[in-house]
Amino acid sequence: MLDTMSSKDGETRTAILEAARRLVTEPGRRGVSMAEIASAAGVSRQAVYLHFETRTQLLAALVRHVDEVHGFADLVRKCERAPDARAILSEFIGAWAGYVAHITDVARAMQAARATDEDAELAWRDRMRGFTGVCARFVARLQAEGALADEWSASDAADFLATILSIGNWQELIEERSWSRPRYVRAMRRSVEQSLLRPMEIETAPRRRS
Repeated sequence: MLDTMSSKDGETRTAILEAARRLVTEPGRRGVSMAEIASAAGVSRQAVYLHFETRTQLLAALVRHVDEVHGFADLVRKCERAPDARAILSEFIGAWAGYVAHITDVARAMQAARATDEDAELAWRDRMRGFTGVCARFVARLQAEGALADEWSASDAADFLATILSIGNWQELIEERSWSRPRYVRAMRRSVEQSLLRPMEIETAPRRRS
């Protein structure tokens, strides 16, 4: 009985999030209400509020839902199986170039809404904090292996990596300037290598703690 109820709750939550995705990505739309989402999902407003107490919470969950649907966490784990930090970062840049194509509709909608929609702004900030956290994991591995250039702190390097790989930059280069994905990947790998990484010939092992 409890399993059936839990399954139904999960289905309702997914239906709400998928309805929200359809609505926020409609061309020309500048906002979406909880009532509109409820109607599109075929549930009551009360059902929406049972799953999401606020509109901010719902939009933040939508962004996380899109990453879950398209397997972002699995993508990161797969890249982290590479033999060293340099290879991990190179693998991630290649995988990221293809991944963004699956989420650019929601990203574009959220970015457009941020200027006038505080809930969208808060939801998008939450998403970017998560992405910066992933970049921080990569940087920590670089630092542990002595591959991070001396002039970078781990925090600054994570911020830089998250910015250079931002969805906005992907959209500008691939969608607006018609770059191919291979061209994007080559440019990002080159930029990261030249900016963040210690040159291979002088790379040193990490210092041991005394």
